[in-house]
Amino acid sequence: MMQALLTDYILADTLKVQLPKVRTTIPSLGLAIPYQPCMQDKETIQNHFRSAAASVRAKMEDIYDEDCIKDVLARLEKLLTKLNNSSHCKSISLLLSPNEEKILHLNFAVKPITFVSEYVSLLQLTANAERQHEFYLLLLKENTATIYEYAQNRLGRVYIDNQSIGLDGDNDPADLFKRISQTINLLNSKDDKPIFVTGSPNIVELFYNSPYYRNIFFTLLYEVAPFCEEKRKSYAKEISSHWDYWQSKFITGRILIAQSTNCLLGNPETVLPALKSSTDGWLLLDKNFKRQLYKSGRLNARLNTSDELMNQIERFLIRGNRLQITESGLLDKFGGIVLLKTDPSNFTVK
Repeated sequence: MMQALLTDYILADTLKVQLPKVRTTIPSLGLAIPYQPCMQDKETIQNHFRSAAASVRAKMEDIYDEDCIKDVLARLEKLLTKLNNSSHCKSISLLLSPNEEKILHLNFAVKPITFVSEYVSLLQLTANAERQHEFYLLLLKENTATIYEYAQNRLGRVYIDNQSIGLDGDNDPADLFKRISQTINLLNSKDDKPIFVTGSPNIVELFYNSPYYRNIFFTLLYEVAPFCEEKRKSYAKEISSHWDYWQSKFITGRILIAQSTNCLLGNPETVLPALKSSTDGWLLLDKNFKRQLYKSGRLNARLNTSDELMNQIERFLIRGNRLQITESGLLDKFGGIVLLKTDPSNFTVK
């Protein structure tokens, strides 16, 4: 009896392996790929493309027949030739369906992702793409102010000011803080990255209490010990390892800044008309709101269907704007959705 069952199991498993792949057309394919043509060499870019193609094949090979896979890879290769090689973007989202193809250049770095499904939207693809952690670290000392940028898992110096602020001399600390503020406005013109501040306690304390300290700045525990490279790397690693916490604080700060400049729109009935009128900026979606948007055919009684809002968000993304998914509950008082309108004053040095 046991031998018969074993034989039947082996036969069934063999038949399972030999079953033909019956799917011959792909419903929808979405990819997010790192892509920085102005910063990366051709070989690095090609490696990203090869990895994307390998991911597509891996997702399809157990479900679709070989002709279908080859057809999709050929379409993908052709679509990649249409990219803007002069773009300053950091990544791309690609959408292929039986009837259309779309390219979205993103101004933030993402980790590679591939979706093969009955339906994939640019909103779904962009919302689920895992972003690289990016921030600035400002180190303040008596005779030096240095700004470091953390991107692509590396911390690099982008600015240094060697003019002593002379706490016991004639130089006003406010002069240094003003220069620092101007530099940060240039580097972080859209306020899309948090800035962490550390250094000598007395200098950091002065900066914290100055008018140049803003809601997107975060003071770290400072110490008198020398800030060697290892110490800076340690700070960067600590920030990155608690990124969700810092990102929530940063978004809260950005909301406060937008409220103070009348650049905040909240709730679906307010955001949707703004998107229809091509208002640009930074769109925030609560995780629960995003799930509701996908799951339900209706957003709520105030809007006819979720399709209209999803279409407008997709157009918003195509125009080069930014989308961020926030922790559940963070946007409750705004109905789960917030649009931070582009503030022209952010692009001027104050």
